[in-house]
Amino acid sequence: MRYYGEEALGLIETLGMVPAIGGADVMLKTANVQLISYENIGSTLVAVMVKGDVSAVTAAVEAGAVAAAEIGEVTAQNVMARPIRAVGDVVSVHGFEDDEDEALRAKPKAMGFIETFGIVFVLQAADAMAKAADVQLVGYENVASGYISVLVEGDVAACQAAVEAGVKSVKDMGAKVYSSLVIPTPHPDLHKITRIYDIERLLA
Repeated sequence: MRYYGEEALGLIETLGMVPAIGGADVMLKTANVQLISYENIGSTLVAVMVKGDVSAVTAAVEAGAVAAAEIGEVTAQNVMARPIRAVGDVVSVHGFEDDEDEALRAKPKAMGFIETFGIVFVLQAADAMAKAADVQLVGYENVASGYISVLVEGDVAACQAAVEAGVKSVKDMGAKVYSSLVIPTPHPDLHKITRIYDIERLLA
């Protein structure tokens, strides 16, 4: 999807992927905004961007930033009422294609996330999550500087049990969990982000 600066732009930037995902979900549920870009910037920074009218984008960013801050650290947030075309071009570099596959927009399952440091601990978390509950390991992401996330899907209770077990297993190894999250009813457009890290897609 090409963004030309024709509408207001809202941005939230976080340390790690999981707070950004949580913030994006709340932004999309708070106001009539459209998810247009997601960027893994490097050095653990991740940004999500939405567009819409100024009032909607302002409400979405405010709510999304609060939600993200409850999960992890928000490093920046902003609303640009009418960016110039060149800014739109930069946003569009990591923009999403128009989604014509309605099957992808089917009501998603609950999602569970854990973000920790290094492959050793994230694999331990993934193993514990899959063994603790009836969930499917569907996503994996390395946002650089050692921050690594794992994503499972299932029903709400299963995702909650899986995340609890995964967090405990990492902490039992003496490691730090940067963030964890269960989204009971994800906004359908979150698949635009999570499918980037779909394990089957990465293996193809």
